[in-house]
Amino acid sequence: MDTLVNEGFRKAPTHQERVFEAARLFKAGRSGSDYFRQATLLEALSTSDFPVLLGQAFSKQAVTFQKDAEKEFEPLLVDITVDDFNRHKLVDLWSGDAFETVKQGEEYKGGTLAETELDHGAGKHGKSYGLTWELRRSREFSALANFPRFLGNGSVKGQNNAVADLLIKNNGWNTALFGDVKTVKFSPEALDAAIKELAVRENHRGELVDVSDLVLVHGPALRTEVNRVLLAAEIELAVTEGNKVTKTRQTNPFRNVVTPLESRTVGQRLGSGQNTAWAIVQGKSSDLPSIIRTLLSGEETVDIRVKRDQGASVGGGDLPVEAGSFNDDTIWFRGRDVYGIDKGFTPGVWASAGA
Repeated sequence: MDTLVNEGFRKAPTHQERVFEAARLFKAGRSGSDYFRQATLLEALSTSDFPVLLGQAFSKQAVTFQKDAEKEFEPLLVDITVDDFNRHKLVDLWSGDAFETVKQGEEYKGGTLAETELDHGAGKHGKSYGLTWELRRSREFSALANFPRFLGNGSVKGQNNAVADLLIKNNGWNTALFGDVKTVKFSPEALDAAIKELAVRENHRGELVDVSDLVLVHGPALRTEVNRVLLAAEIELAVTEGNKVTKTRQTNPFRNVVTPLESRTVGQRLGSGQNTAWAIVQGKSSDLPSIIRTLLSGEETVDIRVKRDQGASVGGGDLPVEAGSFNDDTIWFRGRDVYGIDKGFTPGVWASAGA
């Protein structure tokens, strides 16, 4: 007699509901507080259909964890989707050529989408985790329950690391991205001067750099100084004319223009330099994106798979995935994510190591 015939993962009318019921049974049986549900879970794990449904539930959870995990650099990243793993020339989709007057009966003049000298592309990233037979026999279901979180968080941490590696090299701001790195201590006056420097630069189109959506990147050690300047309703600015310095209190001119972005990943790579280092990068709504994230079409979220190498029973018939690997009894879960992080346009960035 099939004791599982009345379980939700078997009798639910739709596939999605069966996936949901599998996740619910796992949640009810994993703690051991309900011995009946735990026994049912153990029996279900030995079937051919329950592990498949549970794996699909884990995949959905992993995507949720991926979306909920702390994406430190999301305000900076501009997404471009491609269909392959080739490197592509960055097409300037942000130029917006000005429309020209069209006279009566005259044909419209053709516009162009200019290729730049920058390139970008997507790459494959991932990791695998093994759940041992011993843990399963001791009913340590918490390890299995954590796999979606491991894989979802791992995807986001990988992207965070990739962006930080582009921003920072050898414990300092990456000169390949920022060019000349200043040694100016962070202050309202220094921030004002940096924005003015950016505002008079020209981009690759011969236009002035947009300074309406700027992001100030820093580590946790500079939090107090940054928040004191960017989050205050009013600030005091010193204006120097010749030998005369005049201090005036005014409505904060940086609010809604400069957004603070505190990053532990940046702080860790800067080391002791995070006490003073700060940088300005273009926000994602800018027409001069500083950092490009390339995604592969159809692979925008983390993908989870389980390895089927459990072999077959001597008495005949396939074994469920839960039986573990033929080699060492371990169930292996693999998470995969596809993306690329590349340098964008650099005229709109600025960095200082601090005084």
